[in-house]
Amino acid sequence: MKILLILGQGRSSLSAGRKINLRAERGVALIICMFALLLLSAIGMSLMFMADTETAINYNYRDSQRAYFAAQAGLQEARARMMPGVADLLPAPTVLPSSTGGVLYLLGGNGSTTVAPWDTSNKYTDNEICHEGFSTLSLTDTGANVPCASLPTTTTWYSTTNSDSPGFGTASALSFKWVRVTLKTNASAAGLGSLASPFYVTGSSSTSTSIPICWDGLHQKPLPTGYTSCNMDPPPGNLPYLKAVYRLTSLAVAPAGSRRMAQAEVALDPPFVTNAAVDSLDHVTLNGQLTVDGYDSCSCDCVTVGSGNNATRTCTSKPGKTCDNSRWAIFASGSVDNPNSSENIYSGQSPPIAQDQPWPYDINSLVNKYKSMNNVVNATGPPYNYSCSVCSTCLNGLSCGTHAGQTFGVPPLFPPTDPIISDPTLGTAQSQITYVPGNLQTTGGSTGNGILIVDGDLDIHGGLAFYGLILVKGVIKFTGGGSESTNVYGSVLAGQESLVDNTLGGSASIAFNVCALKNLTVPQPPSIIAFHELTY
Repeated sequence: MKILLILGQGRSSLSAGRKINLRAERGVALIICMFALLLLSAIGMSLMFMADTETAINYNYRDSQRAYFAAQAGLQEARARMMPGVADLLPAPTVLPSSTGGVLYLLGGNGSTTVAPWDTSNKYTDNEICHEGFSTLSLTDTGANVPCASLPTTTTWYSTTNSDSPGFGTASALSFKWVRVTLKTNASAAGLGSLASPFYVTGSSSTSTSIPICWDGLHQKPLPTGYTSCNMDPPPGNLPYLKAVYRLTSLAVAPAGSRRMAQAEVALDPPFVTNAAVDSLDHVTLNGQLTVDGYDSCSCDCVTVGSGNNATRTCTSKPGKTCDNSRWAIFASGSVDNPNSSENIYSGQSPPIAQDQPWPYDINSLVNKYKSMNNVVNATGPPYNYSCSVCSTCLNGLSCGTHAGQTFGVPPLFPPTDPIISDPTLGTAQSQITYVPGNLQTTGGSTGNGILIVDGDLDIHGGLAFYGLILVKGVIKFTGGGSESTNVYGSVLAGQESLVDNTLGGSASIAFNVCALKNLTVPQPPSIIAFHELTY
């Protein structure tokens, strides 16, 4: 009995000790919960901060992108307004920048702030122009990525015109502030980050820096000797037609302050004027009753006495024009048959045929350039719907078949009265750029006006009346066709061989005509030659 009492007391003592320990642990769960809550709050705050940061980054990126595309929009507006014939034609400068002019600012903005790029105290000042190499502006190049420190103090070095984009002067206006339009000058691109080591268009520092840069349709070149302007008709002597290269520099500032500046070099494509009535990369075979005339029928009035090798031809200038007798009848990189007594080959050059000559044309580049122009009619679509099949022996791997009585644009009345654009007898005359992606044979008296591009061989069988340029990558053949005649006013450019075979009794007459060649393209904005961003 005594022992039981002792055990009972021991059990009671243990229970009391456990109760004491439990009292000591009271509140631990609360501390753990508070710590967990604090940890979760910190994680939540971090997530909120990260979300805010991501939102801010996205907003800044969106604002920066808005500024970038606004700068692009400014460039595109200036480019669109440089297209000949538009109602709001941009008054682009015709001289290099100097104290008396040569800089045009196309002004944008929403009207809430003054845009004055010619003012160094203005928020949107032009702090990049000193890097353009315009020595005639007497500005100091401040070095790579360093904004210009000064601008000319006169008010005669620039002119302005307002944007015509929707919303101009209102809160909904595009974010571009201005676009600077200037002619491009030689050595205008900096090498090694400074104009102290400029890049020259010619690759040589011997060419003057104060000279405008021209575009021949494929390459840039300094204004050649004998030219007073890139946009003038060239002096006589088989010289190329050129167009001025312009630099467009656009500044845009988005609502949140993002600033982007973009620059493009643009130029109108000059008319493609060949060296002769017929230009061939390879051998030229002459056959049948053929007439090839290198005198410019747009500017020359000619009288011929006799025919063939015994003919004498006298040409005088048309009223208000100067007769261009500088072109050959046939210009070839290969050889040319000797004309016989039934073939009439005329030119102001002696001899009228230039053979074994260095080839000045890049046929592939010309084909790619013209087939990519606006409003080109691809012959595989309406209204021609040619079905071009695979052809293992064809130059371009395709044969587009034989087609009769084709109309590749509507020519003027023949012989045409030039210039075509002011001829009241034209009626429905309309130029067109037509692209045929493979070999083609035409029959039954086809007609055309503009550019006919054949990405293969061309066989003209059965007569043709064409006003403009026939550009053929491969072989071109005139194979007559009964009593129907072939008349081409403009020129023919063949990549491999130009063959005239009149065995069916037809005749071919090809007359060089610069008005036809100058009228052969549809209006379009200047081509973008180069584009890049600037860090100003």
